[in-house]
Amino acid sequence: MRLRLLLPFLLTALPASAQEASPPESPAKPPPRLLGPRSGPERKKAASRFGATAASEKAVVSALDWLARHQEPDGSWDADGFDRRCAAAASGGTPCDGRGKGQHGEDVPCPFDDAISALATLAFLGNGHLPGVEGDPHGAAVAKALDALRGGDAWSLPLTVECFAEAEAMEGKGRFAGRVASGVERLLAMRQEDGAWGYAAPWRPGSDVPHTALVVSALVAARDCGTDLPADLGARVDAWLSRLEEKGGKLAYLEDGRKYGYTPTTSNAHCAFAMRELLEAGTSSARHRAHAALVASETPAWKISFREVDGPGRGKVSVQVGNLSMYQWLYGTVGAFQRGGDTWTTWFGAVKTALVGGGSQRAEGCAKGSWDPLGTYERQTGGRVFATALGALALEQPWRHRRLAETARRPAASPGPSPGSK
Repeated sequence: MRLRLLLPFLLTALPASAQEASPPESPAKPPPRLLGPRSGPERKKAASRFGATAASEKAVVSALDWLARHQEPDGSWDADGFDRRCAAAASGGTPCDGRGKGQHGEDVPCPFDDAISALATLAFLGNGHLPGVEGDPHGAAVAKALDALRGGDAWSLPLTVECFAEAEAMEGKGRFAGRVASGVERLLAMRQEDGAWGYAAPWRPGSDVPHTALVVSALVAARDCGTDLPADLGARVDAWLSRLEEKGGKLAYLEDGRKYGYTPTTSNAHCAFAMRELLEAGTSSARHRAHAALVASETPAWKISFREVDGPGRGKVSVQVGNLSMYQWLYGTVGAFQRGGDTWTTWFGAVKTALVGGGSQRAEGCAKGSWDPLGTYERQTGGRVFATALGALALEQPWRHRRLAETARRPAASPGPSPGSK
């Protein structure tokens, strides 16, 4: 994925306040298909079944502690200014490093704070934390985070919708339902003629893989709140993905990608793998099998090196060797979980080794609980906040989602506690 300048002037923001008065109780909704059991005995059972360990769960807790300590007073996260929140900075010591940067690694403020704030919020929701729950150590942080989300640009809008959808599905009180409905309406209005989504569609025709992946995740999450999705969603996204250039399992960024300088990449393949699994569309196709094989061949490993190559018209340029990309790993994790079997067992074993067992998570000082932003997009743009949110989300996967193949024909729920209630 190549992160681009955002287009905030093209989109209107979601309403400022995330909290609404609770409407009268409505009839019981069907149980969630995607939202996993994030608390109680069912979570414990899922964690055990899908490979979580005491060490991986402890790593999540530590990551959320770091995120909470570096949250802004208004509830957001500042990708290039989070070090102002470091305790060491207040005492004259050395604060955390790993500031976010510009869209291509320029030494300028990171333009993706709202999207990264939504990712951090999803990490708290993924571990079962809800706003206003008495005794929840992160309840106040989540409440502030939801209030701070605006969804005012192409990248943050789908992530913001996913946050409100998860909060509503977990809590089940209806107070976030309006945010979900308005956000989904905006997303569907942005759908392109090719059936998918493109962040630059107003001035460049066609949809792109990274933006469509964010939208698909948001829409499938919104379905758990009772949102009706377009009947052709899966089929048309699958058909669009099948038209993109593919080489050795790698996938192009958009149709006619080479016209804009894009060649097929591993990251786009991971995104496509997750999208088809979430949409339950095209999962038996040769194209999907090629993506799955590529993902399986590039299991996470916390190692990175660089080498110099000749760049046309640019002389010698430094390029990364290896697949250290926590952004890419998250989509691989989501897709592998749905695919199940040896794909999941092998993949998540590698995730645990990379993020927990290899000493990659910082264990001392103010940075304790965070991950260094060494991966491609973490290093170039998102920084330490981005990396830490991604790491937490990947390790939460055993209970964050349910297997869609197992929830396809479940009976309607009877009234009772919501999946996120404590």
